[in-house]
Amino acid sequence: MDSEEKHRIRAWTFQDVLLESYRYAPGPAESLPVHSHDEYQLGISINFPGEYTYRGKRHPVPVGSLNVIHPGEMHSARDTEYRYVYADFRKVYVAPERVKSAATEVSGRKSSLPFFAEPIIFDADLAKLFLDFHNASEKAKPHLEQEALLLSLMAELITRYADNRHELRPFARERDGIQRVREYLQDNYADNVSLGRLATVAGLSRFHLLRAFHHEVGLPPHKYQIQVRIERAKHLLAGGVPIHEVALAVGFVDQSHLTRHFRKLTQVTPGR
Repeated sequence: MDSEEKHRIRAWTFQDVLLESYRYAPGPAESLPVHSHDEYQLGISINFPGEYTYRGKRHPVPVGSLNVIHPGEMHSARDTEYRYVYADFRKVYVAPERVKSAATEVSGRKSSLPFFAEPIIFDADLAKLFLDFHNASEKAKPHLEQEALLLSLMAELITRYADNRHELRPFARERDGIQRVREYLQDNYADNVSLGRLATVAGLSRFHLLRAFHHEVGLPPHKYQIQVRIERAKHLLAGGVPIHEVALAVGFVDQSHLTRHFRKLTQVTPGR
């Protein structure tokens, strides 16, 4: 079979963000021609090293490192050795305006476009955030969870590695705003609510809402939403409503999603 036929590439979007999953079949080392993107390109090699030529230099890309390519920057990529196994890569393309907006939210003041001098970053926590967002999006998790992970990824990348340093704005407790968000989630538990909507309810920026909510409640909004859904599910199940109907009524995609989260929170499956 032709090696090209065995390569597998998936692409999808979350809002204006493009995500890609690559699986290259075993075979001789290959290369990609010089090209550029309109967005920031973030990527991770899951199990196979590579190399970028970028800004006039060659940059080894070890397994597990996060690579950052700026919008409009010409670059090329190549394998450095024969692929004896399937080689897996993950990519995320984020529009400059979204990155700039995240920098503004993080610092609490108008920001310029962040610049990352080092294209290869070794940071296990940041890599985990990247993969958590990528996996959540691939599995079509609720918008609230995807938005929170993406914004957290941008915030950590900017505060840790942007050349024009963006320090976190001073933290302030927001009890009233967070209480309004809790009440909103309790009243609209079945909705696929956005982080932007909750920020409006709280009267805060999205990033400050995430920080304040976690500080006041002890967990992020999307996990609080799941707990509210499970509590509502318990009442419906106790009333004799079939499990598959309960799952849809409280906002889960299907019965398996309800069962997984129910077991995680209660250590038992629904109905037992």
